[in-house]
Amino acid sequence: MHQPRVLVIQDISASCRISANVAVPVLSCLNNAVNILPTALLSTHTGIGFSDFTYLDLTNEIKKILNHWQSLGIKYDGVLIGYLGSTEQIALVKRIIRDFLKPDGIAILDPVMGDHGFLYTGFDAGYVREMRELCSAVSVIIPNMTEASLLLDRPYKSGPYTKEYVEEIIKELAALNSRTTILTGVRFNDEELGAASHYAGSPDINYCFDKWHQGHFDGTGDLFSSTVGGLLFQKKTLEEATTIAVAYVNRVIQRTINSESDPLFGVQFETDLPFLMQSVHEGR
Repeated sequence: MHQPRVLVIQDISASCRISANVAVPVLSCLNNAVNILPTALLSTHTGIGFSDFTYLDLTNEIKKILNHWQSLGIKYDGVLIGYLGSTEQIALVKRIIRDFLKPDGIAILDPVMGDHGFLYTGFDAGYVREMRELCSAVSVIIPNMTEASLLLDRPYKSGPYTKEYVEEIIKELAALNSRTTILTGVRFNDEELGAASHYAGSPDINYCFDKWHQGHFDGTGDLFSSTVGGLLFQKKTLEEATTIAVAYVNRVIQRTINSESDPLFGVQFETDLPFLMQSVHEGR
């Protein structure tokens, strides 16, 4: 079985099970050869619940790493892009897609900017504009409802949503990315939560749902995008990847609740990694 060489571009939040701390093991379990390009080193994540966190910007180191990689002729089958700390890093990611992704490679962007209607600390309107441009350079975008609102310059609305509203959002996102969109945080009632996936130009929007758990679970967005990315790199279909990712994240949230782990530091994703390992071999 061919093992794709993939690059994870994300921060390292030293004490939390999010970002690269999630992406590397998930992608590895899905039989991808994982390389990592850290964008920043933080003591914790920057979301609600933490203050006075440390932040080491790795932009200058990224430039040196890319120059060395270019001298080695390194190329990637896939790139998974998560937290980027500045507009300068967004520009560097554009270079990576141009210079290091194979012609038939897949670039997947989780435009990490906010949640629950709030823009994350350190970002501004200029950052949102640059992220909007990056969406047009990748193969797949995976925004949550907050990030979709920011990208489209729409007021944020909390769920439940109508199907008409979600489809409006999907169609507008398709104008930003002419290939593939997966919208997370889709909820039509107070019982189920899931995602909508769409190929640009197709009249069809596929929905996948599982149980909705009230509360906030940090790292589930990273977990979802890593699972989808890992499966797409393995040539699973968009619908297969989305369905498996929704099911896996739901299992992990339920396990975190049952174990009474503090979700502020991330979710208990490790225990259900065998579920993912089995899924990648099904249908082969």
